[in-house]
Parts: sequence; C-alpha cells; structure tokens
Amino acid sequence: MAINLLDTNAGGYTPSFSTLFNSQAVGGVLTVLFVCGFMLIANILRRKIRFLRRSLMPTSVIAGLLGLVIKEVIFYSTGFSIFSGDALSTIVYYALPVAFIALCLREKDDYASEFNKKKVKTERVTAVKSGSVIVSTYLMQALVGIGAAVLCTLFVTNFNPAGGLMLPLGYGQGPQQAYATGTIWDKAGYFSAWGDTGAINFGLAIAAFGFLWASIPGIIFVNRAAKRKGIKRNENENQTSGELKSHTVEEAGEVPLSESIDKFTLQICMVGGVLAVTMGLLMSINAIFNATGNDYLINKLMPIIWGFMFIFAALIAILTKVILRRLVKSGIMHRKYPNSYMMNRISGAAFDISITAALFAISVEALGTLWIPILVISTVGGFASIYYLRYLCNYIYKDYKDEAFLAMYGMLTGVIANGMILLREIDNDFSTPAANDLLVGSSAAIVLGLPLLFLIAPAPSPGNLWWITIVIAVYFIALTAYQLGLFKKFRRKKEAAALQKPTDETKK
Repeated sequence: MAINLLDTNAGGYTPSFSTLFNSQAVGGVLTVLFVCGFMLIANILRRKIRFLRRSLMPTSVIAGLLGLVIKEVIFYSTGFSIFSGDALSTIVYYALPVAFIALCLREKDDYASEFNKKKVKTERVTAVKSGSVIVSTYLMQALVGIGAAVLCTLFVTNFNPAGGLMLPLGYGQGPQQAYATGTIWDKAGYFSAWGDTGAINFGLAIAAFGFLWASIPGIIFVNRAAKRKGIKRNENENQTSGELKSHTVEEAGEVPLSESIDKFTLQICMVGGVLAVTMGLLMSINAIFNATGNDYLINKLMPIIWGFMFIFAALIAILTKVILRRLVKSGIMHRKYPNSYMMNRISGAAFDISITAALFAISVEALGTLWIPILVISTVGGFASIYYLRYLCNYIYKDYKDEAFLAMYGMLTGVIANGMILLREIDNDFSTPAANDLLVGSSAAIVLGLPLLFLIAPAPSPGNLWWITIVIAVYFIALTAYQLGLFKKFRRKKEAAALQKPTDETKK
C-alpha cells in the first residue's frame, strides 16, 4: 500500500499534498520533521539575533513559539493545519517518560564533577530543604492560581476555578505535565465549553507564558545580579566545545563505544525496554480494572494512572538500575551498561522536542474567552513567584542567594534548562552549590510532591476543590514552618522546659 500511495502513476491516481499529509502515518512523519526543522531554524536565529541571544530563552521555546505563530497564520489564511494534532499529542505524551527514564538510569550525575571546580566555603543546603523550596513554590502557585481563577469566574462563564491549578503545572513543572493533566480533565469534560482539548490548550498557554516570565524578567535579574557582583557577562555565542570542559563520556568497566552493537543503540534500547515494561504494567492494571467492572476504577482512576505514566516509568527505571548494579556486584554481569553521558543526551533531546511539540499543539482559536483567565493567572503567578522565591532564597541560601534565586526562579517558571541558563550567566563555573541544589532538590521534590499530583486530577470535579485547597494550604504552612526552622525552635523550647522542670528529688 505504501508503494501505491507514493507511486503517483499507479492506477492513474495522483494524490494531492493535502491527501498525503492527512494520511495518519505521513502526517505524523511530516510533523516530526517540522519539529526538527523549526528547532534548527530557531537555533540559527538565536545565534544570529542578539535580542534572542540576550533573552536567554531556550532554543526549544523559540522554535515552539515560531512554529505556533506560523501554524496559526497558515490556518487562518487557508484553513489547513501544517501539523498533525495526533502526532503532536503522541510526541508530548511519550517524550516525558522517555526523559525521566533516561535521567533515572544514569549511574551518577555528570554535573557533579562541575560543581567542585572551585572550593568555596559556603553552607550547603540539604536536598530535602531544596526540595521543600521547590514543592512549597508549587503549593504557593496553586493557592495563588486558585484565588486568581475564582476571581476570573466573575468575568468568564462556565470557567472551572480548578483551572488555577494549571499555574504550578505550567510554571512549576512545564508544558508536558500541563498537557498530561489537561488530557485527564478533557476526558472528564471539565473544559467542554472550549472544545475537546480546552484544558490542554489552557495548560499549554499557561506554560508558554511561564517561559516568557522565565526569560524576560530573568534577564533583568541576571543583569542586576551581575552589576551588583561586578561580573561581566559573557555573550560570546561562538565558543567551541574545546573551550568548555566536557563531561566524562565513558566510565571504567562500561561497554565499549562500538562492538557488535553501537553503545548509543544500547542506551536507546534500555530506555525503550523500560518504557515497554511500564506500558505493559499499566495495560495489565487497565485489564484488571476492566475485569472488576467498577465504574470508578475504569473511568476515574485509570485515566489518572495513564496521565501520570512518567511517574511509573521513573520508578521502574530506578528499580532497573538497582537490579543492574546488583548483577554487576554479584559477578553475574561483568559490564556496566547505562552510560550517564549518553542518558543525559537522550533526556535532553526528549525534553527539547517535547517542549517544542507542546507549544505547537496550542490552538489559539479553541482558547476563546479563556484568554482572560490565562492573562490574569499567568500575570499574578509571575509576580507571586518572583517575590516568594526572592524572600525564600534570601533566607535559606544566605551565602549564594542570587545564584540560588536565578536557578530556582528559572526552573519554577520554565523548566530546569531555564534555571541552568540563568545561573550560568553569573556562575559560569558552578563555583556555588546552586546548580547542585537545583538538581538534587528536584529529585527530592518528586517524593515530596508526588501525592499532590493525584489531588490535582480530580480537583475540577464538583465539591472537590474546597477540600483540596485546604490540604494544599495545610501542606504549604507545614513546609514553610520547616523552612523557617520553627519545628526546631519548638523542639528546643520543649527540651529547655523539660530541663528546667524540677525533678522529684529536687522537690524533696
């Protein structure tokens, strides 16, 4: 069939371009090629246009916004979409678990060698403390988002105030998570007034504004910090790889770069294998739920589980890494198969491609009156994130508060790449622990924030938002008390009171 489709003389039939593009397989391939092409164009534009270079906006974001504008212009002019919506959905959905699998399969963090280039006497912050900063910012954004969304219900009819929870998803976790949650909400019909993908478009639009907040105010904060510290920013975009110290490409005891199978092929196959196990697990759970015939398990819980497939993928990847380590230690396996450098490249590519595809997937027309809550929630959320993180970083990261603020702010309004880009402008050698805090804190934040993800999915359902808001507020207060050391102060007072309390012998 493929030969007949591409053979324009077969049977006297000549397919038009639109016929070829609308074919599901061909449309998907062309969409992937467009994603790659726009990323190449965006990379050229970022290197050649000084404004884009100074904006510190990641290439994937520039590519996504550029493709979005071109897509909308062509659609309004001809009524034809240059992207396959199904292909974009597939890219965004599967790229997230691929990225997390690659990150979790790494033997060690390749950034660790960079963090110790200079010995700096600073008080390091624990991973749990940095993780609590990240999660408390999620919680703050959630509370602010809900408040702003409730305000928007006065101006927009049929708007679900739970849409405010898209703020921590779009800002704090990026477009992939906003897309995953939007898919769950759309299947439940919570945003049906704006079409079948109303929640998806709403979440992706919030994430797009998050990238703008990460880049535009971010460069202002970078310049202020550089001026205050007397640092001259390096704007040379023509550096070659030899000018920067590369990560370790190959560790001792690993598989050679090229044997009967290429080493990079092995890395891809390992990631694919974990993804296959993850999908097999979820399909098995789905079959068990269907066998029970329970409506809640089938139509409520299972969509949430599929929406958060990346969490299961990460857990299975961690378990796989533990098993591989045990096999090496026991002598059953004589080589280390995961390579940290290559796994970093796989995860980086997955994140870049998924961010670009997620921005392509936004439908401006479908948003309609949702632009009002989008502008209100994103603006309020941007200012709240600035002031909250500035205060928290000044209090917790006293010895490197500027570096910590830029790293955390970039990540918690965009993605982790935004935080690293902003940080490099004033801490190019990673001489402070800020980059390490960002990475280890993100790992701790997965554990601290995991229960919240399962609260967000059912939040738009009638009667759920009020108690979910209370849970978020209580958790936020508890984390804030932990960060301010109130628990320690209370324990010290209790211990001091116990010491001052007269014993029975003293009374006698």
